[in-house]
Amino acid sequence: MKMIIEQKKWLNFSDPNVTNILFQWWKDLETTRGDRADLRRCKVTEDVFFLPAYHRLRHSLLPLGTVNNESLGIVSGVLSHVRDHDGSVPFAGQLARISPGKDGPVMSELRFRKLLSVREPNTLFREGIRAVLILDGTVNIIDLAQGLYWWNTTTRKKWALSYYERIV
Repeated sequence: MKMIIEQKKWLNFSDPNVTNILFQWWKDLETTRGDRADLRRCKVTEDVFFLPAYHRLRHSLLPLGTVNNESLGIVSGVLSHVRDHDGSVPFAGQLARISPGKDGPVMSELRFRKLLSVREPNTLFREGIRAVLILDGTVNIIDLAQGLYWWNTTTRKKWALSYYERIV
């Protein structure tokens, strides 16, 4: 008897199918303001799990791959603070932009290094929201979602390269 081993497919936010679902979910938050408000009130990742908006996103993504619930909770909670999408520059590069009339980047190097040092999910949730607010809610949604979802050494190195390439 032959056993078929099914290989798990992981979510990738650069996959157009995943991207379309994520964008549609995010856009729907504009018309379902109660859902957006509920997500914005979340203080820790666990709070997101009790909201229908999170579960709509999760169930939409399940056919496309294995979902890491905690990572998706971080993504959905942080994205609820995003007002506009700007895909012209990677997210970390956006944090390195020089504000008009200022000498340094919108997110200081010290704060950026603090962000990169995060290892705990609830801290990543809080710092992700803070980073979005520093950018006045205009971010590269796909790059941010991919980075938060796959928060690891590779992501942190990629973000560091993107940030410092713009300020050096």
